[in-house]
Amino acid sequence: MDIATVIGLLFGVGAILWAMYEGSHGSLGAFFSMDGFVLVLGGSLAAASMSMPLAAITGLPSYLKKYIFHKGVEPSELITTIVQFAETARRDGVLALESAVKDTEDPFLKKGLQLAIDGADPAVIDQVMNIELDAVGERHHHGRKIFELMGKYGPAFGLTATLIGQVCMFRNMAGPSGGHHAAKGGGGGGQAAQIAAALAIALLGTLYGTLWANLICGPIGDKLAVRSAEELFNKQIIIQGILSIQAGDNPRIVESKLVSFLSARQRQHMPSADGEKK
Repeated sequence: MDIATVIGLLFGVGAILWAMYEGSHGSLGAFFSMDGFVLVLGGSLAAASMSMPLAAITGLPSYLKKYIFHKGVEPSELITTIVQFAETARRDGVLALESAVKDTEDPFLKKGLQLAIDGADPAVIDQVMNIELDAVGERHHHGRKIFELMGKYGPAFGLTATLIGQVCMFRNMAGPSGGHHAAKGGGGGGQAAQIAAALAIALLGTLYGTLWANLICGPIGDKLAVRSAEELFNKQIIIQGILSIQAGDNPRIVESKLVSFLSARQRQHMPSADGEKK
């Protein structure tokens, strides 16, 4: 589980609940409106469904799982692994990587190694892996887009809840204070209660739309974008590493090429092929 995600969510929810508690003197129930909640959540999800293909909508659980339980690989660790493959290929030949393919968990790296073992032309390897790279980027884009759309439409449906609440409020204000209301024992007080309830829907709908966009959908979409960039960056490293291995480059040359992807700080903490830090 991503610690930064958990910490951020706890701090955000905690700050909002604290403000609600202090502002209402402990009456948190005042901030609950099922009408506003259903309208904002259901409306934004419906709008996103109308805007995206079904496959992207059904993939929501997997996107959320990736957001919460993502296990990324550090580029330095990936480079170290590829350099070890290069050493094996240099010492025993590319065919010796067959066992490495079976033990590799990364499907993209496994596919590249298999292409190199099969003796595919470097241009073919580069083309095949870049095609898959583009396809992965497109799938990631769909995942981010859903949350971007829900964050975009959430405040609009919050405003819709506000307008509905105002219509209900003005309708109750226009009604007689006696008659039907008085018959129920409410009189003017009953009418005031109905107006207050309608006003609560109006205000809470706007609140829910703001929270939905800025506390939930916005951060999820932004973090998925960051993780997509990290994954695509790692795949670029893999492509260059596989091409170097297939070309028969010295492991030191392979390492020098791949280390170029890293920042100066990352290079300082990366162990070299002999096990010592640079």
